[in-house]
Amino acid sequence: MPNKRQLKKRISYVCGDLAGDLILSSYYVKGIDRNQVNKILTEIAELQEDSRAKVSFGFDKARKSFENEQAYNRARRSYNKSAFLKLRKEFADRAIEIVKQMNELIPADVRKSVCEY
Repeated sequence: MPNKRQLKKRISYVCGDLAGDLILSSYYVKGIDRNQVNKILTEIAELQEDSRAKVSFGFDKARKSFENEQAYNRARRSYNKSAFLKLRKEFADRAIEIVKQMNELIPADVRKSVCEY
């Protein structure tokens, strides 16, 4: 599992790639609505900001709450694992929705001509 710094970088890379693809498509594909492009770019920025903020969390219990060090470490690892899995699922779901919106922006005739290759 990557550390928090690496995870934040990966989130930024994915969001940057999404934004870059959207901007390139808006310049090179005729018939894309610029207002929708701006709306989706805002959603990408929100996804990045929200996801990066959610990476920084902490285990809310103290060592004194557990009978020994092993129990504390086990509980902390379990908490971190479930939190990262939840973050990963939420990020992936929102990214998939954004990609679907990006695909809907492409006019049907352009989409059809690209799919023929």
